[in-house]
Amino acid sequence: METCFAPAKRTDRRKFKNQIFDISHSPIMDTLLKTMSGLMIVLNEDRQIVALNHAFLEAVGVADVQETLGLRLGETLHCVNAQQEPNGCGTTPCCVTCGAVIATMAAIRDDKTDEQICVLTSEKDGVKNDICLMIRAQAITLENNRWILIFAQDITQQQFWANMERVFFHDINNMLTSLLGNIELLSMEMPGNKDVEQIKDVTERLHNEIKIQKTLIHYKDAKSLLRKTKASVNDIKKELALIIHGHESLKGKQVKESWPDKDIKIYTDIFMVSKILGNMVINALEATENGGLVQITEKAGPRHIIWEVWNKSFIPPDIQKRIFQRHFSTKSDMGRGIGTFSMKLIGEDHLKGKVSFKSSSDQGTIFTFKLPR
Repeated sequence: METCFAPAKRTDRRKFKNQIFDISHSPIMDTLLKTMSGLMIVLNEDRQIVALNHAFLEAVGVADVQETLGLRLGETLHCVNAQQEPNGCGTTPCCVTCGAVIATMAAIRDDKTDEQICVLTSEKDGVKNDICLMIRAQAITLENNRWILIFAQDITQQQFWANMERVFFHDINNMLTSLLGNIELLSMEMPGNKDVEQIKDVTERLHNEIKIQKTLIHYKDAKSLLRKTKASVNDIKKELALIIHGHESLKGKQVKESWPDKDIKIYTDIFMVSKILGNMVINALEATENGGLVQITEKAGPRHIIWEVWNKSFIPPDIQKRIFQRHFSTKSDMGRGIGTFSMKLIGEDHLKGKVSFKSSSDQGTIFTFKLPR
């Protein structure tokens, strides 16, 4: 039988019926199929389906298990490539790079547990869908029968958002690089122009912010992004003003600031420090009612500088316990739970400071950032 990759041969009818009988009377396999919450398929050594769990049936929209027995995985999923050749799934030129077939053949030929990403286009009733599955294949021998267990996870949405994220960061970085180049040229043509310098500062801040966000999303080490310099507290104050002034959460509210008269020098990354303080202030503003007040206080000691951000609202005890937990958020929409997590991560792991808070119904909430000088 012709094939471009996996063997095309299928199990003869009598032997296949015996396999169905054996697997349907196996208490071990019955337990596996009933307890596995994810998608699970059992294949014979000719890659034909001999059993599957209810989760898989629901996922493919099949009511009767008999409709799937004897088929191969791609045929059950209505893969367009499986329909291109008479011998079906695993035998077409496209199957050479199919993650599901590669993992299955690794289990069959090499008795190797393998995990691959399977990307396929499914067509049913004239409607096409792109599907992305994480496939894990593992061989098992039970009562003189050798089966291939297939565990599948639908990662279509995760893959979609990962690709969108990659495209977004790539495109936005290209745009910012081009913008910075044009601003540099403009600076040469208009030296000393305050508007040009302000646009340049904001663009550079945005460029750095995108780098940090990309690092935080993937929980990578952000230490390589640190740019420590000998700076002044006034520089941090100016950076913080750029973040909060004009922010929508400031509308209808007041921010009272208390900074020392003496400009204090500090060796740190002022962009990272202002980012932490900016998150604290914006969170406080979002928790403050219209007409309310947020206070920023800076205190300088011989070894540390301390910033405090106060607002009147009270954080309930159950939320206080999880305030710095990654992904946790009091907001219901997706993609939240990075702000307070990033304050703790950057402030303590990277800047070697201390980020903390206290909250009570009578005193309100104070977030504190203590930074070595």
